[in-house]
Amino acid sequence: MSVMLQLSLVRSRARILTMALGFGLFEYIVGLSYASINHNAIRSLVASLPPALRVLAGQANVASPTGYLGSGYLHPVALTIQGALVISMASAVARDRESGAAELILSRPIAPWRWLTGQAAAVCIALCIVTAGGLIGGLIAVAQVHDLGSVHPASLMLASLAGGLMFLAVAGVTLLISIIATSGARAVGWAAGFVVISYAVNYLASIWTIAKPLGAISIFHHYDPGVITTRGHLSAVDVAALVGLTCVSVAASIVCVQRRELAST
Repeated sequence: MSVMLQLSLVRSRARILTMALGFGLFEYIVGLSYASINHNAIRSLVASLPPALRVLAGQANVASPTGYLGSGYLHPVALTIQGALVISMASAVARDRESGAAELILSRPIAPWRWLTGQAAAVCIALCIVTAGGLIGGLIAVAQVHDLGSVHPASLMLASLAGGLMFLAVAGVTLLISIIATSGARAVGWAAGFVVISYAVNYLASIWTIAKPLGAISIFHHYDPGVITTRGHLSAVDVAALVGLTCVSVAASIVCVQRRELAST
């Protein structure tokens, strides 16, 4: 397992560091931009938007320091950086199976579940590094921008933790898809489709009363960083939902990879 962990991190090191720096720079710029805006103008603009557009920023007040900086973690750039990282790394399982690298590795006395958990651990570590990059960027902005003085660092850490938990769930689902899919491209496509559909379900549930009961099945329903930075705490229900999905999907991946190995012998 430790060998697979090191191998996965080494071959993804450039990607991890680049995305961590990019995420940190983006959140730093978001924080800096707060000092140059007219807060009343933002408040009026948000109030004038139709509900279908207003929900894109989450439930927080984006004119406030906490809501503005927290909502930066819900920006498409922030979501894309973290999503691309976990999907690209977790789908490596499918690419290794497609190229034959997995068969070569498993020809040694390594249990399939150890190979898979090594890959999963590498994704977890990489996500922690990238998430920390975004957190550091936000914290530097808070320290430099006087208008962000009301943002407590602990609240920003909780928002980053919540983001990490959500994308761990994405990684878990991607691992399961990578065991089921027949190619790396298909695994990436299905995993990206899961994220897009989940986002769409949460969006529809926010603007359409009929779809509201479906909101809880979306991972985005359990992640609103602007609200977290404003309230300063995580919802136990949201944490349980995200951690539960991660555990179930990773456990199912282990069961599937063991059965596939047994079926092939």
